[in-house]
Amino acid sequence: MEKSRRIANTVLEPPMSKTQEKKRRRRKYPNVFFKKELTNLFDTIENPKTMVGAFLSFFCALRISEISKLQWIDINLEECRVKVVDGKNHKDGFIPLSPLAVPILKKWREMNPAEKYVLPSDKYATGNYQADSLLKDYKKALNEAGLNIPTEKNAAGRQQHQYKFHTLRHSRCTHLLSNGVPVEKVQKFMRHDDLETTMTYTWILDKEMNRMVNDVDMCAYEGFVEPTAVEKSFSEAPKLDPLGIAQKRLAYGEISIKEYQKIARALT
Repeated sequence: MEKSRRIANTVLEPPMSKTQEKKRRRRKYPNVFFKKELTNLFDTIENPKTMVGAFLSFFCALRISEISKLQWIDINLEECRVKVVDGKNHKDGFIPLSPLAVPILKKWREMNPAEKYVLPSDKYATGNYQADSLLKDYKKALNEAGLNIPTEKNAAGRQQHQYKFHTLRHSRCTHLLSNGVPVEKVQKFMRHDDLETTMTYTWILDKEMNRMVNDVDMCAYEGFVEPTAVEKSFSEAPKLDPLGIAQKRLAYGEISIKEYQKIARALT
C-alpha cells in the first residue's frame, strides 16, 4: 500500500529531446588561466586577504573552503609544507609549498602575528574569513580584469561564467603537467582520487599538434616568413614521447585507465 502511494506521488519528468541528451552527455573540460589572464587578475586584486587566498589556491591548489579554514599552525614555512585538515570528502593531506609563496606568507604573518587563521575575519577576532566573502571580492577582481565572462546557464537556470575561484586550482594542475611533472605525481599533489580526473587537464597540453599546424602553415606561406624561422620550428620539433602519447590517448578516451597504467609500467 505504501509502495503504491509513493509511486502515485512520483512526478514523472518529461522526456528529454535528442539535443538535451547530447548536451548532458557532452564531455566538458575545465577552463584555465594562461599567463596573461593570471597576471591581469592578480594586478586587479586590491584586498590583501583576497590576494593571499588566490596565491594559496594557485601555488598549493587549495579549494576555497580549505583556504578559508587554513590555520597558521598547519603551515610550515621552514619545511615548505602545508597540511590540509578536513578537506574534500573529509580528508587530510600534505602539500608542498612553492618557494615563490614563502616570502609572501612570511610578510603576511608579520602583518598578522597574533592571528589563528591565515585569513582572519574582519568581524570576529578569533574567527576566519568566510568563503563567501572571499569569493565575493574575488569576483569583483574578475570583473575589473575583464574576466567575468558569462557562458551558459545551468539546469537551475543560473548564469555560469568561464572563470571561477576554482579555476586557480585548475590552472596549477595544467601548469605542473605542461612543465613535465609526471601525471601520477600531479594526481598526488592535486589529491585526486582517480588518475582519470588528472588526465582531464592534458587536453590543453598538445604542443605537438600546435607545432604540427605551425610547421605546415609556415611551410605553405614561407614566402611571408623568414626561412630561419621555418628552420627553427623544425629544429625544435620534440622527440617521440610514448608515455606522452599514451596520456593523450587516455585523455581523448581512446584507451582505458587500466590500458594506460599497463603502458606506463612497461615504459618505466
